Amino acid sequence: MTSRSDFKSFEQEETERLRDLLPASLRPLISIVPNFGGDALLLSRRKAPWQPQGTVAIDFRRWQGIPQPQRDLLFLREVGWFDNRNWLQPGFYQSLALIGGITTLAELSLQHPFSALLAGGITALSVRQIWQNLNRESAHFDADEFALRRAQYRGYTRQEAAQHLVDGLEQTLKLDPTDILTALRLQRLKAIALNLHP
Repeated sequence: MTSRSDFKSFEQEETERLRDLLPASLRPLISIVPNFGGDALLLSRRKAPWQPQGTVAIDFRRWQGIPQPQRDLLFLREVGWFDNRNWLQPGFYQSLALIGGITTLAELSLQHPFSALLAGGITALSVRQIWQNLNRESAHFDADEFALRRAQYRGYTRQEAAQHLVDGLEQTLKLDPTDILTALRLQRLKAIALNLHP
């Protein structure tokens, strides 16, 4: 049985090792912290939706029992999911929401209720579209792809990385046979692992 001091040592060393896996641009933005309680092995959250900084919380007790290559790919996949869900990524709807918000405030200060209502509606629609884009199905595939690309910088081949991610997902997820999205992701990753997919 692992002693408390050994576990703490693993937690600290693993945190440093995972930080080293992060792209340099994300290191100042992501904190790796222990996740106490809950069913999630990995959980990423932003300080606020409009802030780029956030945390990836890890259940290190369960994490310790997973082979390192699988840990690498699961972590990179979570980072990819976190990075893809950035409200502040430049885009048409982000710009529209910003302009709409500024216009709403300006029209309210000028006491033009109809114009403020119109600008507020545009802002709300833009925010709704951003939310839908962040939660679209392709965002999951983008996060998988981020993990595969980043793993290649750490010495994995694309095929090896895909297989490790498949193994990690199958080991850590309670796979629901009716979850079509996860089934499609696993099918795609298995095809990459067998070099059947570009």
